[in-house]
Amino acid sequence: MENIQIIGRGKYIPKTEINNKFLANKFDCDEERILELSGIEKRFFAQEETMEEMAYEASLNAIKNANLNKENIDMIIVATTSATKIMPGISFFLQKMLDIKNCMCLDILGGCSGYINAFDIARNYIVLNKVNTALIVGVESLSKIIDDKDFSTAILLGDGAGATIISKTNEKKIYTSNIRSQGQGSDLLTYEYGSKLNMQGKKIYKYAVKEVTEIIKETLKKAELDISDITTVVLHQSNQRIMDAISARLDCKNKFYTNIKEVGNTFCASIPIALSEINLQKGEKIMLVGYGGGLNSGCIILEY
Repeated sequence: MENIQIIGRGKYIPKTEINNKFLANKFDCDEERILELSGIEKRFFAQEETMEEMAYEASLNAIKNANLNKENIDMIIVATTSATKIMPGISFFLQKMLDIKNCMCLDILGGCSGYINAFDIARNYIVLNKVNTALIVGVESLSKIIDDKDFSTAILLGDGAGATIISKTNEKKIYTSNIRSQGQGSDLLTYEYGSKLNMQGKKIYKYAVKEVTEIIKETLKKAELDISDITTVVLHQSNQRIMDAISARLDCKNKFYTNIKEVGNTFCASIPIALSEINLQKGEKIMLVGYGGGLNSGCIILEY
């Protein structure tokens, strides 16, 4: 058992809505077909907002939710796949925008599962007494890197930001993590600066269903828990069909929280956005699961 807790959650969704009617007209197809393939009715594009501004707004919401003095934050980790600036990272801009004087900043490139990596890194720093309170942000502006001619990604991807604040606590709480990477499959989902995102959808589907089912079972075994012990499972909101296939294999669909229908696939932002929407009660055991580009996957079980 580890002495960390989630104390704040927040999100920011851009103002511009892209619904299925718009995409159906663009690709000359039926709206129902888009919903059937993705489980998505709408997604949002950051046409007015920068990535830094989205991360900032989500962070402000999390700080307000935590009823926290922002100066107590001594670590900021940002996970993203769509940053266009190499240096400084978004976390440094965020520190400046929040006007936090003393803070460690770090950006993570861990594919769609980057938020899980960021969360686990922050937890480790807290457990090692290096920091007391960490702000973890997932933010994406995928609309800027979508290939407009690629139907398979255009119907899935959207923009947004989610933020989570974790802190040291005197209470003993369950925490188990399991993160692993498979660089041999790195060509399945790629993005290079100045180009467009490329995804081999069928292979990603097979990888996600098999890998996520395995890593969830492994993590439960490691934690000495059963899926029945988990109150809520928050998966990376990649595609409704992928999530349905995983929940069917685990026979626990009623435990899966999904919001992909309303916000689309936002890569690194999807888990913290979803997490911010759930009504959690103290003592509940929740599972966070990420998977995607890298290839990279991760599962965290923690007590709220």
